[in-house]
Amino acid sequence: MTLLDGKRVLIDLMNREGVESVFGIPGATEVVFMDALEKAENIQFVLGLNESICAGMAEGYARVTGKPGFLNLHTGPGVASSLGMICNAHAGGVPLIITAGQQDTRLLQRDPHLSGNIVEMAKMFTKWSTEIVHAEDIPVVMQRAFKIAMQPPTGPVLVSIPQNVLNQEFDYTYKPNTRVYSRMRPDKAALESTLDILEQAERPAIFCESGVSRSGAQQELVKLAEKMGAKVYHNWMSDVNFPVDHPLYMGDFDPTAPGVQQAFSEIDVLIAVGVPLFGQGFYNADFRFPETMKIIQIDENPWEIGKNVPVECGIQGDIRSCLAELNGLVKERLSSKFHLKAAQRFKQIVAEKEQQNSVLQDLISKEWDSTPISISRLMAEIKNAIDKKTIIVDDCWSSSEMLRKILDLNQQNQFFRSRKGGSIGWGIPGAIGVQFGAPEKKVVAVSGDGSAAWSMQGLWTAAHYNLPITFIITNNATYRQVKLVRKRVLGDYPLDEKHAGMELDQPVIDFTALSKSMGVAAIKVSDPDQIRPALLKALASDKPCLVEVMVENKVT
Repeated sequence: MTLLDGKRVLIDLMNREGVESVFGIPGATEVVFMDALEKAENIQFVLGLNESICAGMAEGYARVTGKPGFLNLHTGPGVASSLGMICNAHAGGVPLIITAGQQDTRLLQRDPHLSGNIVEMAKMFTKWSTEIVHAEDIPVVMQRAFKIAMQPPTGPVLVSIPQNVLNQEFDYTYKPNTRVYSRMRPDKAALESTLDILEQAERPAIFCESGVSRSGAQQELVKLAEKMGAKVYHNWMSDVNFPVDHPLYMGDFDPTAPGVQQAFSEIDVLIAVGVPLFGQGFYNADFRFPETMKIIQIDENPWEIGKNVPVECGIQGDIRSCLAELNGLVKERLSSKFHLKAAQRFKQIVAEKEQQNSVLQDLISKEWDSTPISISRLMAEIKNAIDKKTIIVDDCWSSSEMLRKILDLNQQNQFFRSRKGGSIGWGIPGAIGVQFGAPEKKVVAVSGDGSAAWSMQGLWTAAHYNLPITFIITNNATYRQVKLVRKRVLGDYPLDEKHAGMELDQPVIDFTALSKSMGVAAIKVSDPDQIRPALLKALASDKPCLVEVMVENKVT
C-alpha cells in the first residue's frame, strides 16, 4: 500500500482507464484537481469558454473514439449550464465521465456560493449520479463510473467531488477495473420466431438508427438487407448505420411526415434495429400501424423493445451479434422460394432508387445557379470538395436532409449529428471533440446559423489548439427548421405572415466577423460560383477556417 492523497489517486485512475483529454472550464472548486492534472504528462486539458461547449466536445470525442469522453464541470452553475448537451448524450447513449467540483463538505450545510444539489440536478440525464464523501471511496466510485458508462445501454455518469476530499490521504493500492463482456447473444427461440415471420414476408423493410453504429453492426445490417431484398430507412440519421449510396437505402422514415402512412401500408414485415419505435417529434392523430404489419425489434436495451408499440418478436442482445447469427440462419434455413423473391425485390428497389437519384440530380441542376445560394448546390459542392476519409459533423437542421441525400456517407464514423436529444448548437463543439479524437482525419462541420449562434465560442477553442477544422455556416437569417415544423403542425399558411421569434435578421449575424474576432480565418460567400474556391481554400489550410454561405430561406 502507498499513502496518497485523493487528487493523485484520481489522476492515477484516469491514466489507467486511458483518459487522453479532459474537456472543461476550471473554477474555484477545481483548483485542487487542476493542480494535479497539470502534473499528468499523458492527459491534456482542453479549455472551452462555456460548459455547454465543453459537453459538446466531450460527446464528439466519445463518439469518434468509442471511449468515454471525460468532462469536468464547475460546481452547481457549471452542471446547470451543460445540461442541454448532456441531455443529447444521454438520449443518444454516449458514454461520458462527468466530474463536477463541489464545495468543501464542511461548508455545504451553510449554502456556500455556487453550490447546489449537483447529484439531483444531473440524475435526469445520467445513468448514475453520485457524490464522493470520503477519499477512500475514490477508487470504487471512479472505476464504477467507467464501468457503468461503457456498459450497454451506454451513457453519461456524473461524480460530484468536494475539493477537500481530493486533499485527504489514504492507503491506496491499484486493482484493475472490472471488465464486462457485454456482447450478449440472442435467444434461440427469438431467432426461430424471426425466421418464421421472415419466411412469409412479401414486402419487408428495415428501420435503423444509432444502435447499429454503437454496436459496430453496419456490415451485418447490409448483409441482412441484401439477403432479404428489403428497403432500408433511417430514423432521421444520426450516424452512418447504413450506407446512403447503397441501392437498398431509401432515406429517412419520419412517422409523422405526410405520405408515411402510405409507405407503412406497403410493408408487411418491419425489422427495427437499434431504433426507438416510434419517438414522434409531435403528436399526429392520423399516425397508426397497419394491423397486418408484423414487427421484429432488435436492441441491446430492453427498455426500447415494445416500449411504444407491441411487437411480434423482440430480440434483446448485442446488435452486431444478433444480426450475425440471424444472417447465418436466413442463408441456411429459409427456403429457395424466399431467396428467389428476395432477389426479385432487390432488382425492383434498385430501379426505384435510380429513379430517386434521377429526381435529385434534376433538382440540383435546376437550382445550380440560384441566388441566394440553393442548399442543393452547396451540398453538391461540399461533396465534390471532400474525399472519402473526411468526417462530416452536421448541425444544419433544415438543410440536413439535403446534406444526407447528396453526400456519399457510407462508412462508420464518417458522419455525426445530434442523436435524439435535439439540443441545437452541438455541431461546432462536436466537431472539435471529433478532431481531438481523430487527429489524423479532416473534419468538416456544417452548421445552420441558428445552431452556430448557440456555440460560436467554440471557435476560440479551435483557434487556441490550432485544429484544422473547416466550419461551414448556412446563413439564411432565420430558424428555418421551426418554420418547417410549424407548417407541418398548422398546415399550409401564407409565408409572408409574421413568424414571431423565428427571424435572425435586423441585424443579420455576421459570422465572418465573429469568426475572425476569435482567431479563425473566414470567407463569406454570396455568389454560387464562389463556393468551390472558398471550400478548397479552407480545406487546404492546416488551421481552422470558416466559410459563411448566404443561402436560400424557402419553406416548402
